[in-house]
Amino acid sequence: MMNKQKILSEGRYDSFVREITKDIFSSIKKTEGELDDATSFELPYDLTGEEEYIHETGIKMPVEVRILRTDETITYGNRELPYHVNSYVSDDDFLVLEVVIDETYGREFYEGMFYKISEDVRHEIEHYIQELDRLEKEAGKEEKERRFKDRQQPLRPDTSGYETTFEHHMDPSEVEALVHGFYRRAKLEKKPLDVVMMEDIKKDILDGNLTPEEGDILLTTWLRYSIKNLPKAQYSNETKRRIVIQK
Repeated sequence: MMNKQKILSEGRYDSFVREITKDIFSSIKKTEGELDDATSFELPYDLTGEEEYIHETGIKMPVEVRILRTDETITYGNRELPYHVNSYVSDDDFLVLEVVIDETYGREFYEGMFYKISEDVRHEIEHYIQELDRLEKEAGKEEKERRFKDRQQPLRPDTSGYETTFEHHMDPSEVEALVHGFYRRAKLEKKPLDVVMMEDIKKDILDGNLTPEEGDILLTTWLRYSIKNLPKAQYSNETKRRIVIQK
């Protein structure tokens, strides 16, 4: 039987992610044609004058977008890319997105870039929530007063020090953030969640960051988390059969 609380909370940040992603993409479009000149936006301030985005749960998040358009080839790992997105939550609690775009592609990959930004925004929101959990715990609040109750990992460790992609992606806080980001992307692309996960794993294998064996372990780990915490997620027929066998 599905957990009603999990079903109700499963998409609680979708509209929040949608609003932030829409504004980020609007800012990106404003830089069209501007080569080799980095442009920064503070959102939502540069659009509305508001200092931060505010979710109904009380989460407040300002966003900084740094955009560089170039006519030079963008390489990452063993691949040439039309764009590259890097995201993180800064020490002053800004959600930061660094976007590099190969201008020679025009708008050919805008849709894929939109999906990637949505994924990253949801991923970083999860980390931000983890940080709120950590602060609440340090403040000594009783468990019953916690706003976010069903956390896999209440404390967010610093995951930047891992030596390998596998170790980083296996960290419980990263599992949580990665899966929620993948799920947001899967819903937008109308793809099974495990397919989106495998696409990401295959890129890391191609870049030499993961072995196929490590990829299998990651997929199993991520699926275990999503099956437990995302009751409405959709999976491919092959994964559905695996789930039934495991049960």
